Amino acid sequence: MQAIDVAKTLGRGAGRVQALKGVSLSLAGGELAMLMGPSGSGKTTLLSILGCILSPTSGTVRVCGQPTAGMKPEDIAKLRRENVGFIFQSYHLFPTLNAVDNVRIALDVRGEISQTAVAKAKEALATVGLSHKVKSFPLSLSGGEQQRVAIARAIVGNPSAILADEPTSALDSENGQAIMKVLAQIAKQQARGVLVVSHDPRIVPFADRIIRIEDGRIVGEETGGARLN
Repeated sequence: MQAIDVAKTLGRGAGRVQALKGVSLSLAGGELAMLMGPSGSGKTTLLSILGCILSPTSGTVRVCGQPTAGMKPEDIAKLRRENVGFIFQSYHLFPTLNAVDNVRIALDVRGEISQTAVAKAKEALATVGLSHKVKSFPLSLSGGEQQRVAIARAIVGNPSAILADEPTSALDSENGQAIMKVLAQIAKQQARGVLVVSHDPRIVPFADRIIRIEDGRIVGEETGGARLN
């Protein structure tokens, strides 16, 4: 996944804001990269562009080597479904579905509705340590467990990139550390990269690489701490 000289303008007239100003960033398989910066720096906008939710005003985005410019909306949606997994701050789970069905729904939208999909969903929940919670509904799960379900949903389709927007900000320190351990383990797969947007310095040691953004520009990059297990 790669952004090359990406700019993004949001709003119109007096409310027009240049959220990104010539940003270049790449995410490699087998790494956990962290995008850090203050509120309003362009972190979430960049994540949305990398994940093909937003289109850049200018610049190039490549997903698995494919440039998205000029692609039809349905082709971009297909590219996103097959190659990108999203993890959100607020989990985005369906309250009327149990854990396994919340995970399986990511396969439903890809047309996988067989018993194989159920098996894949259970396997993803096992990966995040929730084999014993497959029938549990979100309201009976802790915040950390709900986020684990969300991670399982993001990885169940075996995407090449996981994009996580403030995945620990709604959690206490202990649960935040546990979630980062799960993401770090996922990022050890050479075919999959993980990009975490955060402003929480406590989770920096989990990153292989830290990218800093301010006022819509990349202002620095450094090697992260030793990957924790």
